[in-house]
Amino acid sequence: MTRTVVVTGASAGIGLAAAKGFAAAGDRLILLGRNEGRLAAALDAVRDAGAADPVAVRADFADPAQVRSAAAEVRAACDRIDVLVNNAGGLFRGPTCLQVNHLAGFELAHLLLDRLRDPARLITTASLAEAWGVLDVDRPLRASLWHRSRWLAYGSSKQANILFTLEAAQRWTARGVLPVAFFPGLVRSRFATTSPLFMLGKLIPVLFSSPQKAADTLLWLAGAPAEALVPGGYYFLRQPFAATPRSTSPARAARLWASSLEAVKLR
Repeated sequence: MTRTVVVTGASAGIGLAAAKGFAAAGDRLILLGRNEGRLAAALDAVRDAGAADPVAVRADFADPAQVRSAAAEVRAACDRIDVLVNNAGGLFRGPTCLQVNHLAGFELAHLLLDRLRDPARLITTASLAEAWGVLDVDRPLRASLWHRSRWLAYGSSKQANILFTLEAAQRWTARGVLPVAFFPGLVRSRFATTSPLFMLGKLIPVLFSSPQKAADTLLWLAGAPAEALVPGGYYFLRQPFAATPRSTSPARAARLWASSLEAVKLR
């Protein structure tokens, strides 16, 4: 059966590499991205990889209104979603980082929930950066002094990704949605182009992998038998991966879910 796969952050890096992999497998693609030119190029790339009639939806996830309009466009384009990949993200200071990297995907998943038909996968791109996050789970958009640092804000958003996955598994597994998260490793992509040290590190090949290699675990999570995966699990290189207690606390996950619903004005 042809699957319908929605990929956010699909115009470059891991998202584009994964989209090409899905296309090569014969899946139908709906690509979400911020930059119109890169999104158009991504659409051509997945066509070349084998996707028939892919759809592109432009949206800047820093703007909640565009998240909602993107969800409406996706809903209009399909009546069923088999795989939703929450991959969009970036390195930003302050509340923007939590909005783009966590709340946008959180809201999108809720707005598309009735399209996620059993058996569906919800896959979120997380990061080892969760280890240094200072997330306030009760006020995720609070303009903390800590979050003047882009990397601390990024770490907090990655904690939120794992906590979201954990709580989504508690709430949505019974309805046929299998939520999982993964760490792609360090990747040679457009990520963190504003960080000189990170960009310098990309010159050391042994430290950074290609987007294609980084997307391998994502593609595996989308297709692995359900019994091979743990709902709410966190993976790296196709294996379970450990996260810090702050990112795996059921109590923190439940509190973040409640505050995130309030932040995006959903019940």
